[in-house]
Amino acid sequence: MQLEQLNCRNCGAPISPQNFVEHLAMARCGHCDSVFSVASHAAFGRHGQPLERPQVELPHGMQVSEQGGELEIRRRWFTWGILFLAFFACFWNGFLIVWHTLAIVQGAWFMSLFGVIHTAVGVGLAYSVLTGFLNSTVVRVGRGSIEVKHGPLPWRGNKTILSHDIEQLYCREKISQGKNGASYRYAVLVVQQGRREVLLKGLENVEQALYIEQEIERFLKINDTPVVGEIPR
Repeated sequence: MQLEQLNCRNCGAPISPQNFVEHLAMARCGHCDSVFSVASHAAFGRHGQPLERPQVELPHGMQVSEQGGELEIRRRWFTWGILFLAFFACFWNGFLIVWHTLAIVQGAWFMSLFGVIHTAVGVGLAYSVLTGFLNSTVVRVGRGSIEVKHGPLPWRGNKTILSHDIEQLYCREKISQGKNGASYRYAVLVVQQGRREVLLKGLENVEQALYIEQEIERFLKINDTPVVGEIPR
């Protein structure tokens, strides 16, 4: 398999072997971070035949069940990165508790007020940590709709979409550049009568996004067809 002969479809840079996800027939360009399918490349087929779009196995952290004519996909929010965030939140809020205590004891109310914004950030961090430990996302398909719920702690993004006029589902990647390099988030979208709507976003794992797309299309008997801007599976 001569991987060195493949180039990025976006910028033309050569693709290194370590940038292939062979079980998904995908590649990520190390130069421009573009993701594209390599399933049609002869090197990935047998006897020169292109690979079919591969099935995505159930990813870690997800559960799926079918009963009563409904499909339910459940995704836990917990990742090992939550432990680091929990440590940082404890340090941040611990410092602010000492700050406000000293300010109140000394009667320096202005000093305490100065830390209000930082306190708000600390509360937000603590809440994010709790959701990371406790929350799950449930995608329920059936009875003419797709329902997305986050809980048990409240979180934005709950929605219900009618399923009878869904033409296609697809996944999209969002790349954000930060001080520590690029970070990647994935979203699952639906196409309804030519209109696109986000079903679920903020996924850190591309396999989870592709699996949700795959299972909903299978359950609703939607033939998978390419969509402009999608992540190919």
